Amino acid sequence: MRYLKQTLLALAILSVTTTSSFADVVEFKHRGVFIAGKPLPAGVTYDISIIGPKEGAETIRAALDVLYEKSPFNAQAIDQLKAAGNVFIIYDPTFPPRELSQVTIAAFIPKYFQKQGTAKDFVSVVSRYGAKWEPNELAPVLAHELTGHGMQRLRGRLEKVREIDIECEAYLYQEKAYQDLGFNKADNEMINFRKVLEGHWCGDFKIWLKKHKPKGLVHWDKLNPDVPKILEDYLVYIDALTKSGVAGKAVFNAKKEQRQEEAEKLRQLSNSESSADHYELAQMFKTGIGVKADPKRSLVWLNKAASAGHTNAQYELGVAYILGMVLKKNKKKAANLFKKAAVNGHPGAAYSYGVLLMKGEGINRNLPEARKWLEIAMERGVASAQKALDAIK
Repeated sequence: MRYLKQTLLALAILSVTTTSSFADVVEFKHRGVFIAGKPLPAGVTYDISIIGPKEGAETIRAALDVLYEKSPFNAQAIDQLKAAGNVFIIYDPTFPPRELSQVTIAAFIPKYFQKQGTAKDFVSVVSRYGAKWEPNELAPVLAHELTGHGMQRLRGRLEKVREIDIECEAYLYQEKAYQDLGFNKADNEMINFRKVLEGHWCGDFKIWLKKHKPKGLVHWDKLNPDVPKILEDYLVYIDALTKSGVAGKAVFNAKKEQRQEEAEKLRQLSNSESSADHYELAQMFKTGIGVKADPKRSLVWLNKAASAGHTNAQYELGVAYILGMVLKKNKKKAANLFKKAAVNGHPGAAYSYGVLLMKGEGINRNLPEARKWLEIAMERGVASAQKALDAIK
């Protein structure tokens, strides 16, 4: 489970509100896929009621079963991903951080792939919304995010193809899932899906077909398009775009614009006096999202945020001292940071501080005080605190 732990660590800092303890994460392997469910941090509220990590992980398990039992085309693709690397589907109730005008059901997260060796990781995250869907409805979305985008990742096309073409392929995998699962194509939702698929995401592809390979249009002209045949034509289309330079120019311009936006954001956060902004900078340098990953610079900003009283920063800096992550191990400093964060209401810090008190590591052993903080941690939703309390008894 080593790779799963590493991925969860990365996803745990996806949102600045994340404060949960890793001990509360539900994780298992099913059909060769790593599945995990994260708990909602205590004291955090969202726009909908949140289901627990076990229920969310079980929904993912059931949705994966639906694909394997009813959509052999998608199941075969997932098997290809497993043969090439590690496949993860993670329920994260804090994902996405906030939504205003749309609802994200799931997402493919290429930013968290390992960069060493030849193996690849394929990571999909199911949101607090998606985890409440019926497995039969969630399965086609997983076909889109995990299978469709995963195959693009496998073939090394994610950063070489225009967004519109990337989504076209992913929508085709989702269309095949809808077919295999027997969705009613006369339903308004399915009609709208087909319009978006053909009229927007695959619009350029169909125009190219009409001009260069008109016989390929026959695979579209039916209630259930012949997705395998269409994907064969799609690969020819992508190769043609690549050779013509159209895709490369579009991707170059998009990356240039993105770099400019990221540089401006970095400047604003760096000039800010807000501890929350400093914490966000620490996460950016830790994950390499928007900047080049730099663990040392991450710790500089994490320390600055922690010194200003940012609770999450205090907790994570304490974890860094416990694990010896870039910093030299120092349980005394970790205990001090955990105590500060615990006093400010951090559940994971209360648990960690209680454990150090119980063991007498980094601080004098004090069982009554340890019991106090472990009980607080349990009240704040850290289930693993009960085991520590049992050990004290």
